[in-house]
Amino acid sequence: MKIVKGELLKKHSYIRIGGPAKMFSYVNSYEDLQNLIETAQELGVPYYIVGEGSNILFSDKGYDGIIIKTTPFSGIEIRENIATVKAGTQLPKLVQELVSAGLSGLEQLCEIPGTVGGAVAGNAGAFGREIGEVFECGKILTTKNEIIEVSQEDMQFSYRSSRLKTFGILLEASFKLAKSDTATIKNAIEIYKKRRRESQPIGELTLGSVFKNPTGVSAGYLLDRAGLKGYTIGGAKYSEKHANFIVNFNDATCDDINMLIDEGRSRVKAMFNIELELEIVILKDGDHFA
Repeated sequence: MKIVKGELLKKHSYIRIGGPAKMFSYVNSYEDLQNLIETAQELGVPYYIVGEGSNILFSDKGYDGIIIKTTPFSGIEIRENIATVKAGTQLPKLVQELVSAGLSGLEQLCEIPGTVGGAVAGNAGAFGREIGEVFECGKILTTKNEIIEVSQEDMQFSYRSSRLKTFGILLEASFKLAKSDTATIKNAIEIYKKRRRESQPIGELTLGSVFKNPTGVSAGYLLDRAGLKGYTIGGAKYSEKHANFIVNFNDATCDDINMLIDEGRSRVKAMFNIELELEIVILKDGDHFA
């Protein structure tokens, strides 16, 4: 286990925003994680678990507690059509391993950044597939620092949501896939990649989709109709390519992003009487994981 003081969180964010964490830790094992959380609880210090930082907006002021990064805590084991994956594993890496094994079920998620833990927590999805659909079971570290097993039914997956945080921290997940031809899976992946790159600002500094899609309509459509494409505050703007993405194009601050979020919500509410719900996580100083 490695602990760093004053680590800049912008270094661990896809949108490159975030001040210093009081303490920043990389964990490599269950024992590391249990010991660190036990210490934090005994000292009354807030802590938060992060993976790749692909959908978390950190404060410019940083975080007055312990940020625990799980990406070193990774690994994939495949037996027949079941893949058991540690939570810190990168989701695109998992998809590639499944391709090599001739297993289908997650190729639609091939270009969703972040870790398996984050994907399960938010029931990540794309092109009609959600990760919760193939989730079989998982191991979780509870707030009492005990390891328990949960089933798909326990997790109660719904659109961009799960019950994970009510249990604790995901350690590993098992997914039930379908046997398929490797060439067929690869062809499907190329199609999904092409569609994604044509419609989203891939390669720019973003946090992915900012808002969840309301029932029956896409958030991107609502934001576009409300005139948000290209709308700029400070060093951040709503993408001209897809209005549900906010881009850091010139050293944007957390305040820039928050003001854009408020503007988007306000305009959509005024025009459509729809309340947009965040898909990203905004981590404020002192927020606690559980």
